[in-house]
Amino acid sequence: MAFEFDINNIKWQSGSHGLPECVYKIKVPSVTQIINECIPDPDWDAFIAQVGKEKADDILMKAGQRGTSMHTFIEEFIVPYSKSNDISEALKLTQENTPKLLLEQQIPENKIKEGMDYFYKFYYSNYSTKFFNLLAVEMGIFSPSLFYRGKLDILYKDNLFGISLTDLKSSNDKVKKGSIKEYKHFLQLGAYANCLDEMYKDKGLIIKNASILNISKKTDELQEIVLSGTNLTDFKEKFKTLIRDYHIKNNQEYLL
Repeated sequence: MAFEFDINNIKWQSGSHGLPECVYKIKVPSVTQIINECIPDPDWDAFIAQVGKEKADDILMKAGQRGTSMHTFIEEFIVPYSKSNDISEALKLTQENTPKLLLEQQIPENKIKEGMDYFYKFYYSNYSTKFFNLLAVEMGIFSPSLFYRGKLDILYKDNLFGISLTDLKSSNDKVKKGSIKEYKHFLQLGAYANCLDEMYKDKGLIIKNASILNISKKTDELQEIVLSGTNLTDFKEKFKTLIRDYHIKNNQEYLL
């Protein structure tokens, strides 16, 4: 489909010498939006058919609240820990501060409790001290050439791979090997790595290690889904193809 100019996408702003400048707003999707729209998920479709869309949306919302709670507990722990190397003090700070922060975000108390339970699985695992060389949390990232964006949970320096990224997930169970969910996670990691490669190209940065850290309800053992080396390179390219297809589908092929 050819490009169709939409005058409603125009925004006027102050430009050079104080003169009005015309900016044309384009659709810049999130990584999650791209993957969900472009990758069919028969398991999720079957679940909606079984319980109905309204019930499925409610379950998704509550899972999101639990995820927000868990993320906040972990991030409020690893940030002070990376600065002080005092694991007890970092634990105390997240126990004191995180519930207040979550209540301000109107997260229900039962979801705060669930998020705390997931956090303790992280705290008592081998991963609680992994992010000592922390560089950023909740980092906004984007691709200046492929026009998409996202928010990265953890950027840190790994002893083996150098600068690496990790995204945190809460779930009811482990991610099955070879599943659609695992494939989507791989695409997400490829997408995030592409953004960082582009954003820091002038510094010669290339992300060589990316992972999902999945904390599930059914087990205390954390599941790390890792992409590195040629596997990560492969999913970087797969996501580039996916975002190109997305822009073409949404009448934005002029961006490519």
